[in-house]
Amino acid sequence: MSPNTPPRAAGCTYCGQCRYFVTCCTNNRATSFADPLVAEWLCAEIPRFFERRAFVVLAYCVMPDHAHLLLEGIDETADVRETMRAWKQRTGFDWKRRTRTPLWQEGFHDRVLRDSDDTRAVVRYVLENPIRSGLVQQVGDYRWLGSSRYTLDELHDHAGAWTPSWK
Repeated sequence: MSPNTPPRAAGCTYCGQCRYFVTCCTNNRATSFADPLVAEWLCAEIPRFFERRAFVVLAYCVMPDHAHLLLEGIDETADVRETMRAWKQRTGFDWKRRTRTPLWQEGFHDRVLRDSDDTRAVVRYVLENPIRSGLVQQVGDYRWLGSSRYTLDELHDHAGAWTPSWK
């Protein structure tokens, strides 16, 4: 493992039916996603890519220099390490072909959510990231967030218990 790669949680296989809060930063924290066309491209890629790899994207937010993903593995084939590697490789390749520059910094930060964790708090953190960064005043004003399962209104006002779908 490179010294720049965040360590993984000891004892976790990163496979199967689990929820993960993942953050990927752009190379040198470049504001690559401040361009609306680039942010739109990445937002379109997220649900398609992860759903084909046995993940539901509970929430995502593409910020100017990073992306937050709240992923839920829906069966035993879901491998978040391999999926993140493949996603960063795929999007990074497309980006480099157009710009001749790297898109992502090495590795990604993750938090494995336990059943006792409040998934609503993580969703709230993801949705409110543009507000905390001073980009918008309210969640509905930011275009580069969403979910493969919920509408923005459902995400923002979700009254459910946010229990894993496999239970």
